[in-house]
Amino acid sequence: MRLRRRHVAVAVAIATAAVVPAFAASLGLSSGDLGAGAAVVSACDTNGFTVSYTTSGANVTSVGVAGIADPACEGGVLSVTLADASGAAVGSGGPQTVPTDGDGTDNSMTVALSPSPAASIVTAVHVVVSGP
Repeated sequence: MRLRRRHVAVAVAIATAAVVPAFAASLGLSSGDLGAGAAVVSACDTNGFTVSYTTSGANVTSVGVAGIADPACEGGVLSVTLADASGAAVGSGGPQTVPTDGDGTDNSMTVALSPSPAASIVTAVHVVVSGP
């Protein structure tokens, strides 16, 4: 039972950190797996990301994620989930590897969504970087 509570607490912390209106917080995992033990969970980007949306008709087809910390998040795997007012996922994209480059300028990525939800129902965006 104690282990289950820890998983719930981690899930609540992740969900809380990931939802910010018009911006997405980052969560970088320094360990490949989460579970019982002493794995450290830390953010590779402490000031969050900015997000933008591309639409076609009335649907959101992709999400632009900018301000991805360079080099801290490079090589990590980025995923995006859009949610409606109830918190239910209505579209997702990724995983995509954050590109590694030779400069120190923050990175940007565009992530295609599947399915492409109606823009009118999207109320939250969750951006997660696992690794590096």
